Amino acid sequence: MTEEICVGCKVVLPAITGATHRYMESSPSCWAAFNQLSDPNFQLEPSGYNTLIVDTYAAQHPGVPSNQTINSVAIHLMVLHGIFEHQFQPSQALWLRMRPGRPSKIPKHNRFFWLEPPSFDASLTVSDVIAGTTSKERTRLVQAWSREVWDHWSMHHSQVATWFEKYVFSERF
Repeated sequence: MTEEICVGCKVVLPAITGATHRYMESSPSCWAAFNQLSDPNFQLEPSGYNTLIVDTYAAQHPGVPSNQTINSVAIHLMVLHGIFEHQFQPSQALWLRMRPGRPSKIPKHNRFFWLEPPSFDASLTVSDVIAGTTSKERTRLVQAWSREVWDHWSMHHSQVATWFEKYVFSERF
């Protein structure tokens, strides 16, 4: 069986032919694993942390510098920052995602800049969540995966905190 390495998270999975996200870089097998999490037959325990799956995956698969990827990574990292550093509830993830994109006098593509991604070698991935044997274990893995991805970006935490103050906490920018 041929294997492939995901360019984003570095997980090694059996190679498949298939789609990938249009700007988050991943292998087809890793993207398929991510999509499996939205299958109604795939079970997770009810948990607010399940709302962080998209933020975690996006932060672990940042792609290459472009206006869209820069904004995407910045916003998803601000969500993780809000949850893990400011104790927002995971159920507030959508609100946190929406705040930085509000209309303002600063064009949205001028708010953020590219952050060099960390290495995700030997880190938890979406495939670890999928491999969980019970819905409870998979849900615990979602929380651990989210936290670990946030921790991997530690060299940029101060920049994310600055953006968070300006674009999430501020009422005017």
